[in-house]
Amino acid sequence: MMPAQAHRSLDVVLLFTGFIASTYGFGLYLFPAMVETVRIDMPFSYAAMGSITGGVQAGFMLCALLAGFMTLRFGATALILGSVAVCALALAGLTIAPDIAIAAMLLTVLGGCAAAVWVPMVDVVHTLIPRRHQAKALGLMSSGTSYGVFLNSFLLTDLLGPLGWRPLWGISGGLVAALLMIGIVRLRGRMPRSDHGAPAFGAAPSALSRLRALPAGLSALVLCMMLLNGLACMPFQTYLSPFIEREAHGSAVEAAQAWRIIGLTGMVSGFAMGALADRITVRRGLLLTYLVLAGACALLVAAAHGGQDALLTGAALAFGLSFYPIFGLVPAYVSQTSKEGDAALLFALGNIALGMGGIIGNMLGGYLKDLTESFVPIYLMMLGAALLSAVICLFLPKQRSSLVSQATEVAR
Repeated sequence: MMPAQAHRSLDVVLLFTGFIASTYGFGLYLFPAMVETVRIDMPFSYAAMGSITGGVQAGFMLCALLAGFMTLRFGATALILGSVAVCALALAGLTIAPDIAIAAMLLTVLGGCAAAVWVPMVDVVHTLIPRRHQAKALGLMSSGTSYGVFLNSFLLTDLLGPLGWRPLWGISGGLVAALLMIGIVRLRGRMPRSDHGAPAFGAAPSALSRLRALPAGLSALVLCMMLLNGLACMPFQTYLSPFIEREAHGSAVEAAQAWRIIGLTGMVSGFAMGALADRITVRRGLLLTYLVLAGACALLVAAAHGGQDALLTGAALAFGLSFYPIFGLVPAYVSQTSKEGDAALLFALGNIALGMGGIIGNMLGGYLKDLTESFVPIYLMMLGAALLSAVICLFLPKQRSSLVSQATEVAR
């Protein structure tokens, strides 16, 4: 890359990392991190909690479907900035939500914003970032969630007690609004030409023809893998704080510390695993990551039976090492195996599968907790999903090594 192009690419990647930190870190993960405090003011059961978080995944799933086509109609930049703006408004709205029903609706909107921000970024990376750097770029962007989660931990330990949970939504909404203003200024005139004046939204047959053109075998494997990602990763975070406080006999501070470990680890894991995947292929990087995720679930299961401190720390580290890279490596794999335009569409479908997995996992997890009075069955379910994802990696089409890809880039 020429120096100017490299600077533009880095600028966009860093900005998008901040957008992911906002929409995912605040929009998706602040609620489960302080859910026990919210339940004091707005009592609801764990089954209801599963339904609420399942609704969030439904919003994510719906907007993932729409985002694939809206990217083609409006362009990635407009969709990303619009979604960040709605995210800021929804966060602010939670400060005055009168009951859990209204709060659940706003949380569902936040789930949709997360999908509508992430899906078009795949096309931006496909256009702006050379193939040999795509896994690193998407790994760093996916790690943006960890920065949001890390900031959440400070909000919970330093401000939740003195201020209560409502002002935390207002603070996070203000931070997102400030980042939006920066994004509007920095993105003006700096996106690729194809992102401006996007082609008009085609008729239904055109959309259907795009769907039919996707490779069937690859698409099926990616969709199945994303479904299992939702089943394993979303409930892990939804029930982490309640597990620590209720079953592992920890405190709210210890739960916040676990989130802080996850956030700190995730700050480097996405980029590090992306860099490794750029050398050993994304497919092998995914296989390694799923095995680490399975280890995180196994450690939490063991933590329910004693020796909690070390096991909980190990589980938080393992989850931070695996969760963020997964959501960078999967789109990197999609980007490298799909044509321009098809990448966003296939990833949109993958995010629908992810949302469906999250709905199933969260709702089933809540009912299992109420039925068995234990979180252990939930994490056993996640362990099985992670191991099955590793098996699917063995059937993904093999990629060329990163060194061959770099040679191709140079030849171009």
